[in-house]
Amino acid sequence: MNGLIELTPDDYPAVYDFYKVKLHHLPALSVLLEHYPGRVFADHLEAPTLAVVWATGRWMYAAGDISTEINRLKMMGFLQMVVVPDCQQRQEKGFEIYTEDSDSWTELLTLEIAGLSVDRHLELVYEFNIERFIQLKNKRAAIPLEGDLSVAYEEFPVLTQPEHNRSARQDRFIGLTATGAVVKVRDEVVSICKNNGFSVNNRYFIDVDTHAESERGKGYATLAAASLISHYLDQGMLPLWETTHENTASHKLALRLGFEPVESYPVFAFVI
Repeated sequence: MNGLIELTPDDYPAVYDFYKVKLHHLPALSVLLEHYPGRVFADHLEAPTLAVVWATGRWMYAAGDISTEINRLKMMGFLQMVVVPDCQQRQEKGFEIYTEDSDSWTELLTLEIAGLSVDRHLELVYEFNIERFIQLKNKRAAIPLEGDLSVAYEEFPVLTQPEHNRSARQDRFIGLTATGAVVKVRDEVVSICKNNGFSVNNRYFIDVDTHAESERGKGYATLAAASLISHYLDQGMLPLWETTHENTASHKLALRLGFEPVESYPVFAFVI
């Protein structure tokens, strides 16, 4: 049995309470508030006990009571009958499920599911400390940009899936953009930090990347992230940072920018 039904946007409030407390659930809330494309599933419209918010792409946020056998069967049926066929049809290589850190979720999601391999890893959410960021910004203000170094702000599309991987419901997000700070050296892009589109109220998640390994460790990612954070601070927006436990470089950068770790949670990465 599938066990979960897909909700229409009018029914999204039925599962809102599952996702309103934890910071790492902000992407799910972004979908529920229709700020970001995705799909929502639950076991019931009235008083649901199990919910899944599937943000467009590979990210899934599962929440609810998984201690009962019936809910375990519902979740397994949903993965086998909905998620795996959908990903195969769209030629996706895999998907990730974010959950609470509990033995029940771990035991369920590390079972064999339709022959898929699964890796469980831990991730952290960092919250922003504006006072520490201002200290960093004041220090950097005394260091002028080199002649060949520049920072520009550009708009990036939130919906990046190819057309054949999109549903008709997602088409209304075509044209939706979020701002990114682009660092260039002699007109060559070396680092980008952007709002990844997951935002609720005045909170948003950022992604930062320095493309070439030879350009890392030179401060470009710090400059890109600090520039974007400053841009959004002027609008009253506060960033969140997310990374895996093993990503030492990302942790160092987050701390340098004034972020502080607040939540740890498991992610189950499935490979098709």
